Amino acid sequence: MNDIERQLKREADAFRDGVRRYNQSRQYQLATGTKPVADLVSSCLKALADGILDVQLALKTAQSPKPPKYAIALNSIDHERIALITLSMLFNTITSSEFKKGQAPPTTGLAYDIGQRLRLERIHDGIRGRKVDIAQQMLSRNRSAHAGRRAAEWARKLDDPHDWAKNFRSYHLGHKLIVLAVGFARFNGQPVFELKTVLEGSGKNITTTQTIGLTTSAADWIANHPSTLEFMPGPVHQPMVIPPRPWVSLDQGGYLATPLNFVKHQPRSARELLESVGLSPVFSAVNALQSTAFRVNNRIYRFMRHAWNTNNLLFGLKTHTFQPLPPELPDDADPKEIRKRKRERRDAFSLNSKIKALKAVMAFRLATAEGVLDEAHIYFPHQVDYRSRAYPVPQLMNPQSDDIGRSLLMYEEGKPLGERGAYWLAIHLFNCYWKGKQVSFAERILWVRQHTDEILDFAADPIRPHRFWNEADKPWMFLAACLEWAGYIEDGPNFRSHLPISMDGSCNGYQHLSAMGRDPIGGRATNLFPFENPQDIYQEVADAVIRRLQRDAANARSEDAEAARELLAFAIDREVVKHATMTTPYGVTRGTIYKQLVESQPVSECSDPKKCARYLAKVLEECIPEVAVEAGKIMEWLRNIARILAKMNRGITWTTPTGFRVVHACRKPKTARIKTKDGTFVIYLEDETSKIDIRKQVDGIVAHLVHSFDAAHMMLTTNRLKAEGIHHFSMVHDSFGVHAADVDLLHRILREEFVRIYSEPVLQNFLNEQRAAHPGVDLPEPPQTGNLDIRQVLSSLYFFA
Repeated sequence: MNDIERQLKREADAFRDGVRRYNQSRQYQLATGTKPVADLVSSCLKALADGILDVQLALKTAQSPKPPKYAIALNSIDHERIALITLSMLFNTITSSEFKKGQAPPTTGLAYDIGQRLRLERIHDGIRGRKVDIAQQMLSRNRSAHAGRRAAEWARKLDDPHDWAKNFRSYHLGHKLIVLAVGFARFNGQPVFELKTVLEGSGKNITTTQTIGLTTSAADWIANHPSTLEFMPGPVHQPMVIPPRPWVSLDQGGYLATPLNFVKHQPRSARELLESVGLSPVFSAVNALQSTAFRVNNRIYRFMRHAWNTNNLLFGLKTHTFQPLPPELPDDADPKEIRKRKRERRDAFSLNSKIKALKAVMAFRLATAEGVLDEAHIYFPHQVDYRSRAYPVPQLMNPQSDDIGRSLLMYEEGKPLGERGAYWLAIHLFNCYWKGKQVSFAERILWVRQHTDEILDFAADPIRPHRFWNEADKPWMFLAACLEWAGYIEDGPNFRSHLPISMDGSCNGYQHLSAMGRDPIGGRATNLFPFENPQDIYQEVADAVIRRLQRDAANARSEDAEAARELLAFAIDREVVKHATMTTPYGVTRGTIYKQLVESQPVSECSDPKKCARYLAKVLEECIPEVAVEAGKIMEWLRNIARILAKMNRGITWTTPTGFRVVHACRKPKTARIKTKDGTFVIYLEDETSKIDIRKQVDGIVAHLVHSFDAAHMMLTTNRLKAEGIHHFSMVHDSFGVHAADVDLLHRILREEFVRIYSEPVLQNFLNEQRAAHPGVDLPEPPQTGNLDIRQVLSSLYFFA
């Protein structure tokens, strides 16, 4: 079997491989006399498969000439495979949502995903030459003279994607299977899944959302037997074992047989706009990213697997043991004690939820890594969003994943470090460790030299208690760097390094806004100027916040004096203000800042955390513009333009430096009420005839413009590097990675491309484009730009560092 055939088999047999792994695990356990760990999955799978089979048989024998909209799809795949797909997607989605968002997923989106996955399975059955003859299957429903024609028409609709969209077949099919899973999936006589109705909003804006989650008993059982999920098929989109198909159009590229769109979730009008322009620079950059050959870092995998199997606390939580919820206090107890107890209960519940989610996600992640462990090279197909930001399609383990997911990857090809590569490897090593205020390159190198013995000791035996696990910012990536450093110490400059070395922008959103406005104050704070030591915008904001707290605390008449004094009693450092500072350029609101602060340190230690969080959110909102003056003016100007056009029910379109056309039009969604025999549910559809949602349009303009420009910067940098002979990339939106030996070239080119972008009058060009698109509309001039010389970026050491 050649590599192309192997890849096609991987795509077509993703769930079949899950069945094989599951059966092998049970055979091994039965042969060795051990208790099967997959009891829950086994009982769910059989019960759900039997329930699906009953429905299939009933649909085939029904005399009604018009079957339900899920009928033909449900009968096109065997019941056991449908059950496995449904359970896999339920477990995957529920655990992933709880891990990332801390809450159960809505059933609406999940129903659609299940339906689409079964449609994809039908496509793969065609590739395997075993597609069910659905016309023959459904012929038994009716013996009338028109039965054959009707059955043939049903079969045609089954393979027509437009008919699926028009009749919401994915929603009907997925919803039916969710209902069956809730009704039939049992373990020890108890249900495994439960539906809940969640209220969102307030007053007249209250909406209801139905979510699906694991019952407490099922979640607890899985958390105590996490290896259960390793025998379930993982996510549908897996790494490829051959280079992805290059993107040559908006719907041709990526996987060999699994259909993808180049742009995710794209409205029709935006697609038509993109089809009218040249996208060669965008296709070229994305193709370079997805053709980068990786492989699993086997040493990291072995350490991670051992640590996980032995319950070592090396995965971000201080305990993997569930915490009992303290009992509630009576209503007549001390109000302060009641508040304290509520926080304790909330914290225990939150921790338990994180433990459950972590165990499930790690099971899927390790299974994904194990599935490609012996592959010489793996690849990650990419898509872009409507702002042209590029994203790998496979999840859990990819070049844009979290610390754990990224640490599992290394470049397939190694390059000799040389002296300069060793220098940048040392910088990367420090960057993965350090959490505090930014320090110079010289101080970073000095730290590595001073701690080399400890680094080597850690690399030799990492799975044990060690201060690095608690102190490192990205502990698993730090370990991977320590292993590489040990190789360099042993082999010298000839050591072949396989590690992606990333250079991060300095609060990249503000870098782009400061460059747009030629803001010398913001440019200084975000390292657009050359300095001997790096500037730290987060520390500058923290200092401004402390000054404001001191002033308010000293003002006896201020209603915020008590909150200010409480907050001053704790350490207000760069970590406290970092999230709000870095997200403000992307249109974050005071309410969002409040939500992020209310459960964080030190706010949660205050006597009234909500009051302190509201106060600190207000202070941050007012202090951040003091550090980035022009950025605040630009953001308000952009919001004003968006507001003027939104009131006229008009969206905004602009062209990025790569030629990509961005359409920013947040429209009020159209609701469609879908009635089934099992109930009625509402879905929200993009409708290009709906009115613009003024609030969302205004709130989103800054983030979308900045994101489109950071995407353009990344793509132009990638294309230049490719032209210089570089073929290995690990690109996140504001963090660019290559081999250590290529970092000097990366530094030069990313600076040159940034300067090239912002040597143009970006804001005036944006305004000219809006005026051309909306003649006769009075749009204000952009804020007067400052005197920042953008060419100074070329000599700024810490622009990306």
